[in-house]
Amino acid sequence: MSDLTFGSDVQEDRTVLTVAGEIDMQSAVSLRAQVDHLDIGGGTLVLDLEGVGFVDSSGLGALLGIKKQQDRSGGRLQLGAISPPVQRIFEITKMLHVFERAEA
Repeated sequence: MSDLTFGSDVQEDRTVLTVAGEIDMQSAVSLRAQVDHLDIGGGTLVLDLEGVGFVDSSGLGALLGIKKQQDRSGGRLQLGAISPPVQRIFEITKMLHVFERAEA
């Protein structure tokens, strides 16, 4: 298990949540809690995963849950930077097409 660290930057049209660590069964709970704490509502949430070295199936489930939550509230979930190991996991699991990518 790896503890996650978070940083957030509220911008005019979106909130960027920077995540670092490993998203696994244990830490996925804290990721969901952090997103809930931000209270994005119907806005755009950008997840910066450049500092994430690993995502397991629970982590992928958490990301999908966050996307569904944003969709239900009329908001959007976008992925910002993605580390090479996580990019590879997304490619293997065919998850890249599920998530919208944020513009730089």
